[in-house]
Amino acid sequence: MDKESIIELQKIDCNCNDCKSMIRDVDRFKKSLNDHHRWQLDYFNTIRDNLYRKAADWKRRGFPEKEELVKREADKMKFQFDKKEATINYGNCTKFDKQVSFIPNVCQLDTQECFIHRRTVTII
Repeated sequence: MDKESIIELQKIDCNCNDCKSMIRDVDRFKKSLNDHHRWQLDYFNTIRDNLYRKAADWKRRGFPEKEELVKREADKMKFQFDKKEATINYGNCTKFDKQVSFIPNVCQLDTQECFIHRRTVTII
C-alpha cells in the first residue's frame, strides 16, 4: 500500500493515533506496559511454580523419572514479555481537553466528527 492510500485509510478509521489533536501520554503508556509486564510475569511464575509442585508430588509418590521430566520442563521455561497484550495507547485530546485511550489502527466510530488527520494542511 502506498503512503497516500495509508493516509486515506487512516482518515476513514478516524483513530486518535492519527489525529492532529492528540498528544501522547507516555507516562500512562509506560505504566500500562509495566502493569502488563508484571501480570504476565506473575502468570509465568504461577505456571512454573505449579510444575515444580507437580514434580515434588511425583517424587513424593515414588516416581522419580516423572519428577525429573516435569522439573526439566519447568527449568527450560523462559519468560518473554508479549507487548501485543498492551495494545492500548493513551493521550490527551487538545480539542476537547480530555484524556483518551485507543488501540492504533482500529476504526473508532465515536471520533468520526472530531477527527482531523495529523498530516492535513490547514489553509488560513
